[in-house]
Amino acid sequence: MGAATVSGLLEQAALAVLIGWLAWALGGMALSPVPATALGAAIGLGAVTVFAGTLPIAALIALLAPFGVMLPALALRQVGAHLGLPVAPFSTLELAAFLVAYLVFLAAAMGAVPVDLYRFGYAPLPVALMTLAVCAYGFATGNLFLPLVAVAGQLAWALGWGSSNWFDHVLHVLLIPIVLTILAQRLI
Repeated sequence: MGAATVSGLLEQAALAVLIGWLAWALGGMALSPVPATALGAAIGLGAVTVFAGTLPIAALIALLAPFGVMLPALALRQVGAHLGLPVAPFSTLELAAFLVAYLVFLAAAMGAVPVDLYRFGYAPLPVALMTLAVCAYGFATGNLFLPLVAVAGQLAWALGWGSSNWFDHVLHVLLIPIVLTILAQRLI
């Protein structure tokens, strides 16, 4: 199976997870965690399977791709936490630091900052060093989620699945409203 085929399948799977997560979140307002999870899984898989190749699915993929590892992993992490799996939350300081660093990164990628940080995501040595740094941070804090995302992103990047830039596998612009929402909820 070629890299393009695998990339397409991974994008479909990521979209199924995100649609399923949305259905789970909405269903969870009226259902307990297990039925809400079953509903989310059925709707996510059903939507991507039944409507494969249609304009709505293609439009969602065009709008949100590359999904990378982070968005589906965060969705699965939240569902797992509600099902009772032990999930260490990110601290407010970690989220705020990430938000500032990611906004600077995006500004640099758009040319507003005179350093092109995005280019480091194309080269093997910087990617290896960044992955090791994320792993060291995760092990130091006892939170294995970030190392798993970094390594899975590096694997997908190295195998040529999806984007040719590692950052596209481990980051997504939708993380900004997600982090802002979490930080706002913590202020309330």
